Amino acid sequence: MTLAARLVLVRVIVAAVLLAFAGHTLRAGEADGSATAPEAAASCTGRPDALGVSRVVEIDTAGGPRFGVPGPEPFVLLNDREVVLTFDDGPMRRYTRPILDALDEHCVKATFFTVGRMALADPETLRDTAARGHTIALHTWSHKRLDRIGSSASKQEIELGLSATSLALGGAVAPFFRFPYLGESSAMRAHLKARNMANVAIDIDSRDFLTRNPSVMRATVMKQLATKGRGIILFHDIQPATAGGLRALLAELKQKGYRVVHIVAKGSAATLPEFDAMAEREAQRRKVALSRQPLADRSAVWPVSSEPERLPWAAQTAPAKSETPAPAASPATLPPPVRPNLKPALNDDSWATNPLGIP
Repeated sequence: MTLAARLVLVRVIVAAVLLAFAGHTLRAGEADGSATAPEAAASCTGRPDALGVSRVVEIDTAGGPRFGVPGPEPFVLLNDREVVLTFDDGPMRRYTRPILDALDEHCVKATFFTVGRMALADPETLRDTAARGHTIALHTWSHKRLDRIGSSASKQEIELGLSATSLALGGAVAPFFRFPYLGESSAMRAHLKARNMANVAIDIDSRDFLTRNPSVMRATVMKQLATKGRGIILFHDIQPATAGGLRALLAELKQKGYRVVHIVAKGSAATLPEFDAMAEREAQRRKVALSRQPLADRSAVWPVSSEPERLPWAAQTAPAKSETPAPAASPATLPPPVRPNLKPALNDDSWATNPLGIP
């Protein structure tokens, strides 16, 4: 056989293998390293500098599997030097859009754990996120800690969040759920299992809520990755450090040989009629109230809890806060919605002193 014929045969075999694994589904507890991402790779043709998606993992959420730490098998989804990019708490247009642009620039896909009332406040940004090929998942209705409220209130947080996100998206949402503050309760773990929703925790914490400095955020992520070698990374698409530092972080991941895995669901999350009706009423009420405020302001004043995210396995370096919650910000005191410079140089830390790019 000639050399040319051998090369043709090798190409045929490789193509057959790619097709055989393209539709692979990951079930609870199954480790996988074979499902490729040919479409994502094709979109990055001629872009050797782009990070891209190395493979797509389709997850069967039947029975409510759990991923991330703490747990007996924290890396069940991933091989060495693989990461999953996840973003919590949005959408917030001021920061979500620059994050989406950075992901597009590197041909990367991520999973967005959406807060229901944030979705109703800016459905356009949520739909744009989905249209760019990212996975839309769930992070409750209003970001309450479910391990500190009763089962009935927790169920409403989950189900109303699902209905509101589905309504804002205008379509089905992936049955992936993340507990706010990673505060799990046994009752809600059982609820997720009954509803066939995967419980997606994290392995790597960017701690972007503790700094406005993009370089600090990047160093935090890379230090943990150097130790663990892989993981589900937590960011927040309401944080300026991530909006300003993600582009440089993706370049660094590429430089250091990390690969991105995109998780998708085999099915979708079914909403419940009673909570659909509640979401519809809330959407109508908000159309009147929110129409009186600029979108940038009403997104920015979403009352995120004053309590820092206390992760079960990580010691916090932030100073302890008072037990008395800080008063919510007033729209009158917010900075003007000026679009900041979201393409800083690798070592440009100007966001540390002027995170919103105010002249």
